[in-house]
Amino acid sequence: MSVPEATVAAEALVFDTEFLRKLERIEIVARKIFRGQLRGEHTTMRRGRGLELADFRSYQPGDDLRYVDWNIFSRLDRLFLKLYVSEEDVTLNLLVDASASMRFGTPSKFDQARRMAAAIAYVGLCNLDRVSVSVFADGLGLGMPGLRTKHAMTKILRFLESIEARDATNLTAAGRAFAARARHPGLVMVITDLLDWDDARPGLEALVHRGNEVVVVQLLAEEEIAPPLDGPLRLRDSETGEELRVTVDAELRHLYRRRLDAHLARIEAFCREHAVEYLRASTAIPFEDVVLRYLRRGMHVR
Repeated sequence: MSVPEATVAAEALVFDTEFLRKLERIEIVARKIFRGQLRGEHTTMRRGRGLELADFRSYQPGDDLRYVDWNIFSRLDRLFLKLYVSEEDVTLNLLVDASASMRFGTPSKFDQARRMAAAIAYVGLCNLDRVSVSVFADGLGLGMPGLRTKHAMTKILRFLESIEARDATNLTAAGRAFAARARHPGLVMVITDLLDWDDARPGLEALVHRGNEVVVVQLLAEEEIAPPLDGPLRLRDSETGEELRVTVDAELRHLYRRRLDAHLARIEAFCREHAVEYLRASTAIPFEDVVLRYLRRGMHVR
C-alpha cells in the first residue's frame, strides 16, 4: 500500500515511511456491532440479511422470527437463529484533550496525544473506517467529522497542528455534548491525562450510556508519575493559576505516590465496571512503542 504525501503536511506530526507501513498493518476492531453507513473492510457478526451465512445460535425471546431457520426446527424441534456476515465500517471517533494541563512534560502530553490521534486516524482511514477527530478543554471544541479516505489525512494533520492546549478541563461537558451530538453510537477513543477524575467520570458515563464503545488512553508525564522535586517550592496550577507553597521531602513524595495510585485505581475500577478499555502510558515511552505495542495489548487494536 502506498504512503500518501499527506503524511508530511504538518511538520510537528511527521511520521517516517517505515512507521507508516507498520501502521498500515494494524486494524481497529470494535467488539460491539454498529450500524455502519458505508461498507468498509471490517467483518462483523449481526443478525439478519448479509453477504454470507456464518453461524447459528439459539433463539431468544424478542428475536426476529424472519431469521429463524425453519429447516432446523422441522428436524430438531428447536428454534435457531441465522447469523450472517456483514461488512460495515466502524465509526472511529477520536477525542483529544487540548486543555492547559496537557502542555506539561518533555515531550509534552499534548504533543504525544496529537501524534497518537494522527496515527490512529491513519490506521482507521487505511481500513476504510469513518474517522472523526475532535478536541476538548472546557467543553467540546472544534472537530473534523466523517472523514473516510486516506487523502483526508491532510485535513486531519493540519487540524491537529493548528490547535493549541489551553483553558481548563471539563470532560463532563465535552462528553455530554459529544454524546448528544453524535447521530449513531460508535467507537470513541478519548486521549487525556485524567487528572481530575471527579470531572471526567460523568463525561465518560455519558459516552457509555449513549451506546458507544469507549477506549480511554491516559497519558501522564513522567514528571507527574515520579516528580523530581525536593525542598521548598512554589507550585502553580496550569489551568486555574492557583499557587501552593510546599516543602518536598521523602515523606511528601511517598504520600503523593500513594494518592496517585489510589487515583489510578479508581479510574481502573470505573473502566472495569463500565466495560471501558483503559490504557495508560507515560510520555517517557517512545511514541512508536505506545502505538505499535501498548495499544495492541488492548481489545480494539490488532
